[in-house]
This record gives sequence, C-alpha cells and structure tokens, in this order.
Amino acid sequence: MTSNFRLWLPALAITAFLVACGDGQDAKPVPSEKSKPAPRATLISTAQTQTVTVEVVEHSVGSLESIISPEVAAEVEGRLLSRFVVTGQRVKPGQLLAELDTEDYTIAAQAADAEVAQLEALTRNQRRTVKRFNRLIKEKLISIDRYDEARAQLDSLEEQLKASQARSNQKQRGLTKTRVLSAYDGIVDEELASPGDFLKVGAPLFRITKIDKLRARLPLPETLANQLSLGLKLRLVSPMAPELTVESSIQEIRPTVGSRNRAIDILTTIDNPGPWQPGASVTGEIILATRDNAILVPKASLVLRPAGKVVYVIKDGIAHQQIVEVGEYIGANIEITAGLQGSETVAVNGAGFLTDGSPVTVRGVNKP
Repeated sequence: MTSNFRLWLPALAITAFLVACGDGQDAKPVPSEKSKPAPRATLISTAQTQTVTVEVVEHSVGSLESIISPEVAAEVEGRLLSRFVVTGQRVKPGQLLAELDTEDYTIAAQAADAEVAQLEALTRNQRRTVKRFNRLIKEKLISIDRYDEARAQLDSLEEQLKASQARSNQKQRGLTKTRVLSAYDGIVDEELASPGDFLKVGAPLFRITKIDKLRARLPLPETLANQLSLGLKLRLVSPMAPELTVESSIQEIRPTVGSRNRAIDILTTIDNPGPWQPGASVTGEIILATRDNAILVPKASLVLRPAGKVVYVIKDGIAHQQIVEVGEYIGANIEITAGLQGSETVAVNGAGFLTDGSPVTVRGVNKP
C-alpha cells in the first residue's frame, strides 16, 4: 500500500504541472483602448486663401496696322538731285528725305531780295522828303500840292515794297521747298522717284506709313460675340518691345466670315509707345468682366475626389474635406466660386494624400 501511493503521487503532481503549463500557453492578453496606435500624421504645406478682384480675360494674338500711308510729293517743280532715305527706313518729322536742284530758285530769290533792297532805299529817301516837306509847309515855303504829291509817292513806294517783300518771301519758300522733309513719324514703304527725274508740283517721291498712331486688330471666336461691347478694356503687348504694355479699349467690332471659320475682329487705335511698327504681331488681353472679393487658392490645393473637386481645410491639425466649385485659372492660382468663405487655411503640397479627418503636420506655408 505504501509503495503504490508513492508511485501515484508523483504522477499526479506531473499531470497537474503539465495542465498548468498548457493553460499558460493558450491564454492571450486582452488589449485595452489606450494601447491602439494613433493614426500617422501626413506631412503637408499650407496656404492662406486670398480675397482679390479677378478679371475674366480672353487672350488673342493679332497684328498692328498703319492707319494711313500718305505719299510725300514735291511742292515745287525741279530735277531730283538726291535721296537721303531708303525703303524700310524709319523717319521722323522734319527729317530730310530728298533735295531738288536749287539753281533756278536761288537766282529767283536773289533777284527778289535785290528788288526789296532797292525799294527799301527809295522808301527811306521818300520818307525823309515827306518829313522835310511837312516842316516846310508849316513855314509856308512850299505849296500844299507839292506836299501831297510827295506823300502820294511815299504811299506808292510803300505798297510796292510790300508786294516786293511778298514776292521775295515766296521765292525763299520755293527755295526752301527744294529740300523735301518728312511731315510724319513713319516708315518709308516705297521710293517713287529717282535722282535725275524732273518732277512737277505734286509728283510723289515716297510713300510713308505713319506709325505715330497704330491700329491693333485682334481676332476672336464668334462664340464670344455676346460678351463683347464697345469700351471694354484691353491690354496690348508686342514682341517688338515686350517690356511695354499699352492700355486701350475696344473701339470697333467687325464680324468677319472666312471660308473655314467665323470670327470677330476687334479694333482699337493707339498712340505708338515708340518701337512698335505696322505688321508686327500683338497679343491682347480683353477684360470681359471683373469680379470683386474672389477667393484664390493655389492650383496644387485642388484635388479630384469621387465627391467632386475638393480642397482640404486645415483646423487644429486635422484636414477637413470641402467640396468646391472653381472659376478662372490665374497664374499658379485658381478661383473658388463656391465652398470657401475666404479666410481658411488649405493644404497645398501633400493634399492628394489626405482624406477627410486626416491628421497633418505642417512643414511650410505657401502664398496663393
């Protein structure tokens, strides 16, 4: 009996030990709420929305045109001696273009000057005579008839002198007009006479395109017809001087029908800012409308989601998805026409990785 008990007791102890060990392997700890890992924050940059005035702009590339291309003609007749400009050259008002033979006009002017000098001398002498006779008649040393005769001769000489001076001035003008000067700021388009040609009065020498004033012609699609009106503001830039911007307005609207498309030409006349020339291209910004208090955000902040176009508004380190409607694209920014109030902070870089409620870490601030 004693022997059997001793054998059973160790066996029972071993069995109990094995059971205890098995229970320990199968048991699992129950996780608590505090032990769950927190969502990982997304690294982003942000920007503050801006409220500005937005222009609804249509762009067009057109051309510059001359308004008038007058001919420069001879104002006196004579043989053309020299030309001082060539086709394509720019000329200024008062610049010498050509010269006619001056010999005949010089002789005529000299003769007229000599006649004036002679009559001036005769008139001076006769004035002295009349002055002397006036004194003598008071002393009753000459008759009144003699004084009247001397006075009549003086009046005649003075009239002759005036006529002679007028002829002299005319001859001098004729001599001056042998030098053909430009009356315009423009470009020489064509040379119409050659040295050696005998020119009558009015014979053309050059055709000059005036460039002190230019006309800008800008084509636009017919679909914009209802948005166009006289007086709409324009901004013009030409590659001839890209640093210059000319502001103007629509002065004329011309419908044009081409073989392939229908279009509208808008025209405006401007003062040439300096280096612009007819035939050059010009880019126009037509300001169709302006909107005050428009909200701008960077383009990178706009994300496409199944719900539509959204931006993520950042508040207290959390991204809040906001469905928006968009308007004009303005440089690196976009107009938000609905969905924002205008004082929000929105996600920019990294916005595409966000969902509604995502925690964020801000690494930088952009400006729209």
